[in-house]
Amino acid sequence: MVKANEESAKLFELDSRGGLNGAHCLWTFACLFDEETKRFYVWLGDITIEKFNKSTYMNLVAFAEKIGASKLVFI
Repeated sequence: MVKANEESAKLFELDSRGGLNGAHCLWTFACLFDEETKRFYVWLGDITIEKFNKSTYMNLVAFAEKIGASKLVFI
């Protein structure tokens, strides 16, 4: 589904957190960063809208930018 060279790809797992102090994990996202194409892939799967909010989106974007991604792809 995603063509990436094994030597230039890095896998990540990011949490979506909620609650008053952010201690409750709502969902975990499997992610892949392809260093060659600078694309950051996020596997959403069958997530519901309650578990993916604006804060989750902004955290994913900030993390992707921090590691050098220029494109963010949701799958």
